[in-house]
Amino acid sequence: MILLIRKQKLFILFACSFILSGIILLTRDKVITTIPAVSSDKPLYGKKIVIDPGHGGIDKGSSYEDILEKDLNLKVGLELKKILIEQGAKVIMTRQSDIALDDQNRTYTNRHKRDLQARVDIINHNQPDLFISLHVNYFGRKFRIRGPIVFYQDHKTENKVLADKLQTRLNSIEYEGVEMLNNPSRKGDYYILNNTKYPGVLVEMGFINKEIDRWLLTHHQFQKLLAQQIYRGILDYL
Repeated sequence: MILLIRKQKLFILFACSFILSGIILLTRDKVITTIPAVSSDKPLYGKKIVIDPGHGGIDKGSSYEDILEKDLNLKVGLELKKILIEQGAKVIMTRQSDIALDDQNRTYTNRHKRDLQARVDIINHNQPDLFISLHVNYFGRKFRIRGPIVFYQDHKTENKVLADKLQTRLNSIEYEGVEMLNNPSRKGDYYILNNTKYPGVLVEMGFINKEIDRWLLTHHQFQKLLAQQIYRGILDYL
């Protein structure tokens, strides 16, 4: 009888310890599942951004000898994508390779306009917090103008705010002893700016026919610097 009572006590103690262990394990599991994802600590966590590298495919954009705008736009666009994703943003690219987008839209007979409308459709469909359209400028007259210029459309007040933040950051670039001019952001009459429903700007990253800008734009480290400063301008805006 005594032996039976001892066995019952041991069983009860074993059962209690098993239940207690289970409670601890469940508690641990609960704690683990409530720890926020690491990405929530990143400055762009939860933000959706569209990057539009202008031109592509049959549309080379502006050019100088064998240097093509479409290639420069894509290189900087991919650098910017990498940075934004690392900082927690969801990034949508209008293109990630050397393609045109005119086959994605049949609204217009004009190939160029179909391409532009396809980019507008991507932006409006994804409803981003903002978009950045990347381009390289060409200006034939001999005015003292070079460096990045950010264009906006003023149907949304946020557009000018974003443009000013980006312009300030881009103006502060210094690379290999070359400083940018103190360019102002400017209102621009561009299809992509006029027809999108969400905040965004068009960044002309420099002038392909200006010797200094052309030299800068073909340097990989300068392309990365452009992307970094655009990212910092986005942070300033947000």
